[in-house]
Amino acid sequence: MLSPATRDSELAEAMRVAEMDALTAAAAFGGSLRATPEFRALLAASTSMAADPVAQAAIGAFNERQEEYRVEAAMNLLSDEQDRELGRLGEAMYAVPSVLAYVTASDAFGNLCRETSAVISGIVGIDFAANSRSGGCCGG
Repeated sequence: MLSPATRDSELAEAMRVAEMDALTAAAAFGGSLRATPEFRALLAASTSMAADPVAQAAIGAFNERQEEYRVEAAMNLLSDEQDRELGRLGEAMYAVPSVLAYVTASDAFGNLCRETSAVISGIVGIDFAANSRSGGCCGG
């Protein structure tokens, strides 16, 4: 019969091995995710948008006005003119090809992440994404 100290030591070692296996698998998964066309497209679109002065100006104009109207928007007190202005600025921002490419790539990568989360959730038997958020088992 094993002593309690021996059982505790064996359990602790088994837990360390399982944790290392999970971290190794996570690293491999992360590498595989980074190699997907969706991730590469998102990275390229992000770089392109960041280097595009037209995109940066449109994003800046939208963000500046959105911040200016933040309190009114939060209280649902935007005037019709303010709402139309935000709409025009948003349309102008999304009309910039590099912004649209980024949004499209971001949506595609998000879809891949949701599909992947569903697979992981099925394997582990819990909602992986929900438990990965702050306050869940993995979110810290």
